[in-house]
Amino acid sequence: MRPQDRFGQKKDPMAGQGDVYNQLANAPQQQGPEDFTNFEVDAANRRNELLFSITSQIEETRGKLKQAELLVERLRQSLREYEEMYKTLTKGKGKEK
Repeated sequence: MRPQDRFGQKKDPMAGQGDVYNQLANAPQQQGPEDFTNFEVDAANRRNELLFSITSQIEETRGKLKQAELLVERLRQSLREYEEMYKTLTKGKGKEK
């Protein structure tokens, strides 16, 4: 199962990998050491970009999760206060008659 992005579209974890394979397929058959070095540098750069993107998503998700947890706690506190008010107001209701 693939993770979904913010808009509900499925992300392809292999996205961008096709470019690397296309480069290999379209490259001349005789490659020198400098071509391989360029390929290694490009692959390392793509890996670093991917790691940065993933790290950013992790930090963003952690932040949103913390916000959601704070919201849940505030809602629970409000619910407790409303329930206490309700109990207080309904205690003396039967004695008024």
